[in-house]
Amino acid sequence: MRKQRKGEAHEIIVKRRGKKNGHEEHGGAWKVAFADFTMAMMALFMVLWVIQPQMKMENPAYGDEQSNPLLDGGVGVFDSSNTRPIEFDGAHTRKDFDTHKTPDERAAEAARTGADNGADGTTSKRYNSSADLQELAALVREVSGQVDALANIEVEVVPQGLRILIKDDQQRFMFARGSAELDPHFRKLLTALSGVLGKVENKLIVSGHTDAVPYRGKGGYDNWNLSGDRALRARNVLVQTGTPAANVLQVAAQADVMPLLPEEPENGANRRIELLLLTSRAESLYRELFGEGHARVDYSQQGARFIDGVQAPAAAPGS
Repeated sequence: MRKQRKGEAHEIIVKRRGKKNGHEEHGGAWKVAFADFTMAMMALFMVLWVIQPQMKMENPAYGDEQSNPLLDGGVGVFDSSNTRPIEFDGAHTRKDFDTHKTPDERAAEAARTGADNGADGTTSKRYNSSADLQELAALVREVSGQVDALANIEVEVVPQGLRILIKDDQQRFMFARGSAELDPHFRKLLTALSGVLGKVENKLIVSGHTDAVPYRGKGGYDNWNLSGDRALRARNVLVQTGTPAANVLQVAAQADVMPLLPEEPENGANRRIELLLLTSRAESLYRELFGEGHARVDYSQQGARFIDGVQAPAAAPGS
């Protein structure tokens, strides 16, 4: 377009150009940089892939890594020095690949493991803290529910340990009146409890209790004898079904002197068997009270036996 102003000796020419591409400043240079970066990364991983076998051959833990590639602190290709396996559910461990061992060696190893863990291959545990005792109480309730005996058991944590109370219900009596014959339902309950107590290291006290209704049998047999016989029957069932005999520290007859319902001493709810699992501290205090140097009464199937505890003086030479 030409414009000529008046008085000017020259003309002005204005040219207008069409815009074919409005984003010429955003060209394809970035693609070249990205391609270079990708190529560099590919070269890096190729180098790592090539040198990895040499790293394994120089690493003393390589033999272990072949057995279990899932290593704590070394799950990647950059760290394989830690040989402690991570426990994953369903993951193969080193034991799954021990094919180089002979059957005799594997059997011997299994025998050693069973000896360390107990005859049944399970480990025993001592319960001392309140949290541990609460855990054990929950397990006792669980096994009692499996034999339909939740109505016949009470479990509570006490300062001395864990108290397990076994009692009658409206339909079933643990023992017939005036008898130490155990009902089959309660035998099943004691058997279930023995499966738990057999894995517990805590010492156990078994005590029998009656109500205050007077009982007179032949030869002066009374509630003291009856409660002792019932406690001994419960102890025998526990030992016969898995509780270690050495774990039973005492079998006690309590008669009616410790009722559950003091205001109703003749109520049948007072008839019960109690199991007390002692903590280590309570056991220590018990041994101080009833140690070898003290008089005591030991109960057995043959009856009660009094032990004086006073050591006889050594005989003088030449006597």
